[in-house]
Amino acid sequence: MKTPPAIAKPQWLVSVRDLVEATRAVEFDVDILDLKEPDRGALAPVGVQIWQQLARQTACWSTAGKDAPMLSAALGESDQAVGLADQVPPQFAFAKAGPSGCNKPDQIRGMWEAVEKRIPDPVELVAVAYADHRSADCLPAEAILDLAARHGFRRILLDTFEKNGRSSIDLMTAQRLSNFGRQAYRRQLWWSLAGSITLGHVSGIAELIPPPEFRPNCFAVRGAVCDGDRTGTLSPDKMRQWMRVLGECAGDVQP
Repeated sequence: MKTPPAIAKPQWLVSVRDLVEATRAVEFDVDILDLKEPDRGALAPVGVQIWQQLARQTACWSTAGKDAPMLSAALGESDQAVGLADQVPPQFAFAKAGPSGCNKPDQIRGMWEAVEKRIPDPVELVAVAYADHRSADCLPAEAILDLAARHGFRRILLDTFEKNGRSSIDLMTAQRLSNFGRQAYRRQLWWSLAGSITLGHVSGIAELIPPPEFRPNCFAVRGAVCDGDRTGTLSPDKMRQWMRVLGECAGDVQP
């Protein structure tokens, strides 16, 4: 298997709920803007009109010579995701559909196929696994990763279904998380770590997952960069701290 080239630092995904937050996030060199409504759960979608606003704004940023971040749309869980998939603007790079309720392989494969048939061709569907899979009534994270690799996915997000402050790292344990990273690397899957991730988690990732090639390709955050909890607004001070720490994260992480 050919080893992908290394990059200097992991990518950074920040979840935003509207154009105002997106504009603020862009000031801090965010790689991926993830559109979702944090008041309503893990992958609750924002209004379609906000997707459209961001698609237009990205074109404006590019015209103005700015490095526009990639856009990602949270589609919600299962049936909701299927119903919204064809409304994702083609300017978006990614879309995500939650696997809750999919506790059998055929169910999650069927959901993926239904969404893929409806999203615009340029948009890449990202597989989602939940560290608290029992709460989500879905398959364990490792099983979803295996199915995603077999299905032909290129990317997978590890998140938490319940937003109660428990992180995906706490729920998975260090050994399972390292094994998840190893499995992703061997299956050539880019993976993003989300779910109440803190700056302390990022700073300690080398101890948690010693082999650099098994570490996350991306850290995805919301609450950690907000005033208050994840339902608050983006904090410039916290965004600045994250930008600094991620910039210091040298490592052999595959893109």
